[in-house]
Amino acid sequence: MVYFGPRKYRPSNRGLNRREKIRVIAPILLLVVLSLIVFSSQFGDEEKPVRIAPDVIPSQQSDEISGATGGERFPTSGADVPEPVAITPIDTALPDPAPFVENASVLARVRDSEAVNPGVPERAGLFYLLHRWRSGVEVPDIEEAPRLSEIAAQSKLLRGKRCRMVLTLIENPIPRAIEENRSGLKRIWEVFGTDSDGSLHRVDFIRKPKNLPIRSDVVMEGDFLRLYRYQRVNGQGAMVPQWVANTLEPYQSPFVGKGDQYFLLRIVGILAIVTLLLLLMIQNRGPRQSLRRRRKS
Repeated sequence: MVYFGPRKYRPSNRGLNRREKIRVIAPILLLVVLSLIVFSSQFGDEEKPVRIAPDVIPSQQSDEISGATGGERFPTSGADVPEPVAITPIDTALPDPAPFVENASVLARVRDSEAVNPGVPERAGLFYLLHRWRSGVEVPDIEEAPRLSEIAAQSKLLRGKRCRMVLTLIENPIPRAIEENRSGLKRIWEVFGTDSDGSLHRVDFIRKPKNLPIRSDVVMEGDFLRLYRYQRVNGQGAMVPQWVANTLEPYQSPFVGKGDQYFLLRIVGILAIVTLLLLLMIQNRGPRQSLRRRRKS
């Protein structure tokens, strides 16, 4: 029997060929992958807090320093890492502070890097700034924090001045107990972060927000206290500015849109669905057109 019909004749009861199956299955797989990405981003497990110690070693007598500062911790590298601290706030009512009295001589006695072992003047300066924060005393002329080199050059002039900067946290905040003082505080929070130049800063603050995870950007508005000297792992000496703040606020970059962060993924998903529908429509029209041509012939 000789067949004189179309060369690419295919019986109507035959299924899709390999190329047509790929055209149909590929958009479906793409849609499934995009859906998994979106759902995993929205409902994935929260990142567990991990404490990372700065790459520093205390210059001398770390045990004596810790005892002299009432439990304050200097960052060390290679030491035992404590258990992660929960980021949920501890809601405890703070006692009312004693009446605040301006006394510039308290800050004038605070020493910088020459005080390898922070003593009474340095603790008194810390308590003084904490007391000023709790009393709500307004401090004029809040400026952007200078760079580390400028802070080191004029630390005495900056002492007690309030500055603002954006820091990237390199660890979770650590609670520290302090001795009794006129601010009424028995505990403060301590955290280390880096500025836009990568310089390390230490912040002692009073109130901790609900969520303050590692690697988050925060706005620090604090009072400069002092510089203390430490030694890097490579043996080089450096100084870290110490700030005293009331709290840390999450930083929202003005260059980042406030819209839906999954907007682009949703657009790609919609395009995949449209492509799938178009392919199905073309696939359904193909057999009908070929059938009509065969009937005409």
